[in-house]
Amino acid sequence: MSFWSRHQIFEKNSMILVAGIVLVIAIGGIVEIAPLFYLKSTVEAVEGMRPYTPLELTGRNVYVREGCYLCHSQMVRALRDEVERYGHYSLAAESMYDHPFQWGSKRTGPDLARIGAKYSDEWHVAHLNKPQSVVPQSVMPGGRSKDSG
Repeated sequence: MSFWSRHQIFEKNSMILVAGIVLVIAIGGIVEIAPLFYLKSTVEAVEGMRPYTPLELTGRNVYVREGCYLCHSQMVRALRDEVERYGHYSLAAESMYDHPFQWGSKRTGPDLARIGAKYSDEWHVAHLNKPQSVVPQSVMPGGRSKDSG
């Protein structure tokens, strides 16, 4: 009996197909969820984590308001080429005080977790006002000037 002829059982009897789907989902769910019961925490401890200061919360509010998270998602991505280009990736514990979380599925720009210490304040001001002045290939939109706002 070939593989395809055995598959006809599922095609001819929908209840067997539904039972098979439920069985596969149940096994997959158990495999994914059961190990979590044996962990003390799903988030590793990181030294120096603390709640945000009022100034940091203000900056985060601007980040959310301006939609920066749409291109600078804080998704943990330990990909070699991104680590070489942008530096160490974010850890899950570093966003433990972020509510709501700004994890996304798209990253056009770098993870911003460590960019603040990488460049000078002047660089950041220039980059936010006119990104192409410091990073010519940037696709980031520029900020509003004081005259237009």
